[in-house]
Amino acid sequence: MHSELTNLLPSDRRHMLARGYRMRLGVVGIILVTTLIIIAAVLLFPTYMLLTGSMSAKQARLASLETALTSSNGKELTARLTALTNNTATLVTLARTPSVSAIIRSALDIARPGVSLTGFVYAPATDKTSKGQLTISGTAVTRDALRNYQLALQSAPITQSAALPVSAYAKDSDIAFTIVITLAL
Repeated sequence: MHSELTNLLPSDRRHMLARGYRMRLGVVGIILVTTLIIIAAVLLFPTYMLLTGSMSAKQARLASLETALTSSNGKELTARLTALTNNTATLVTLARTPSVSAIIRSALDIARPGVSLTGFVYAPATDKTSKGQLTISGTAVTRDALRNYQLALQSAPITQSAALPVSAYAKDSDIAFTIVITLAL
């Protein structure tokens, strides 16, 4: 016996059998896909029910909050909420501004040979358009020491400008001065 089988059917009959086979295979595939879709829908149903229940609970909570806000206490609550929002904005602004001690520490880190400092006065910014100011007072041994200190202050990262009156240069030695620094922060 040969292991090879001979198909004695005519070619059009063979094509009909092959077409029938493909048709049955397609129907079985469609049934499998449909079955998988139905199983997935059945497995998703509890999740749908949970989300629906959660949504209705959230809507009920929202409705109770809205009724609380529309009552007479709602006006007080709204006023308190507005005050808290303003306080939060103030706290955020304060958190972003550098501390006075850090500003003075930065000013003290600048080299000052021949200059001794006697006082610091800090004036914070009054609004968003103005800058804070630091006033430094002290004495300088010579004009050159005072000028070098003023230039060092102007090039510091914390300063926008360092103003020293021209009258400070009137004396040759032991010069009392007051420098007004406009902060860049």
